[in-house]
Amino acid sequence: MINTADSPGLLLGSNGLDQLKLSAKQNSPDALKKVAKQFEALFMNMMTKSMRAGTGEGALDNSETRLYTEMLDQQYAQNITSGRGLGLADALVQQLTRNQVSPLEAASAPNIPLPIHADLAPKAFKLSLPGCAQTPLPITPNNQVTIKPLSASPNSAPPSSAPPSAAPSSPKEFVERFLPHAQAAGRELGVNPQAILAQAALESGWGKHQIKLADGSPSHNLFGIKASGNWQGKVAEVRTTEYVHGVVQQRIERFRAYDSDKAAFQDYAGLLKSAPRYHAALNTGKTADFAQGLQKAGYATDPNYAAKIARVAQNSSISALA
Repeated sequence: MINTADSPGLLLGSNGLDQLKLSAKQNSPDALKKVAKQFEALFMNMMTKSMRAGTGEGALDNSETRLYTEMLDQQYAQNITSGRGLGLADALVQQLTRNQVSPLEAASAPNIPLPIHADLAPKAFKLSLPGCAQTPLPITPNNQVTIKPLSASPNSAPPSSAPPSAAPSSPKEFVERFLPHAQAAGRELGVNPQAILAQAALESGWGKHQIKLADGSPSHNLFGIKASGNWQGKVAEVRTTEYVHGVVQQRIERFRAYDSDKAAFQDYAGLLKSAPRYHAALNTGKTADFAQGLQKAGYATDPNYAAKIARVAQNSSISALA
């Protein structure tokens, strides 16, 4: 149960931001401390978002789970910064009191160095969240930590120096990257590439949450194919959500890993062609028919699997291919 009685809350809405601005204009020490505490909580929330961005949330990640994960991370930020917190708010109050700088001005300026008092901060601290590796935040020799603003849009295109294995930044980029492979698999299976792209997008969270190997490298397994039967290739073990007799369960499962996206699509097509139970799903012209065929054949344990594929296919990036 989330307890917010002793927590100031994260000011993420427009009304909260207006309250923050109003408090910042007051010259009382209590108002300054309150605003600095909110800034510390926002800073911690930024850190948790960055940590989550580098980890997978599972093959069946969806908008609902991401919403509750974001709410949970906000609560973590509130709990971690309550009381004494990280010491960042205290250092901020000390600095701004000497220089008479508004906390909002400090938050909006790029690369503001905030001095951390030696008694308040160690050389580094680590933050651990469920599903995230511990991330150290180093403190420089002169006891300063530099805060950089977030990018303007979470869906902005990655820089040109991004490695080829970087996750697609948007559904449009996902479609552009995997369409040639989906078209090749579609010709082999007699299925339109939109249906194949929709299934891959559902299973991998539009490529952002695809299964990874133990060293963090991508498995290229966009379809959540498990390493069962006579599979002799690489394997990735991850926690996943399964439905057993209608009951949701968390399990550690073994999944196939490939050397490239092309190899993943080829194996996917080979699996559907070679297994007799999937034959009814092949050579179908409609995405809904293909999805229903997969669900009836037991491709996934989710009872709403076919409906989810059909819903993803309605995304403008995929539907525009029709």
